[in-house]
Amino acid sequence: MNWNHKDEWSVRGTDFLVQVTRHTVKQIEGFSAGEGENRWCVYAYIYPKHPKFSVFTEEAIYQPATEDIPLHGGCSFCRFHVNSAGERTSVQVGADYDHLHDEEFTHFATKDDAWEVFHHAKKLLNYLNKFCKTKA
Repeated sequence: MNWNHKDEWSVRGTDFLVQVTRHTVKQIEGFSAGEGENRWCVYAYIYPKHPKFSVFTEEAIYQPATEDIPLHGGCSFCRFHVNSAGERTSVQVGADYDHLHDEEFTHFATKDDAWEVFHHAKKLLNYLNKFCKTKA
């Protein structure tokens, strides 16, 4: 059995959480030349009490709610999380670092290597914080 490994770092704000993840993929046929095995992502989990939550109307990466969110290459992931009663408990929005010309990020294996990813995550944290009355 082959287990996949995933690293996660997170910071909780007021009514949101920002998360950075890194996982590895095996080199397979079809990888771009010079592409490494690491995949980085930055996500925000925005909860119902956050002012930005109600702006999300659908699970679409292109919508007014995602236009001004500071994400690398723009939003490439948007999903509602729901509880057993079908109520939305959060919206997860984010971006990966596996776009065209992102090959350099695929070689970063540590948090220190990926300092730019964490810099972007901090920008996202600051962006979401500006909507809150009580700062994280």
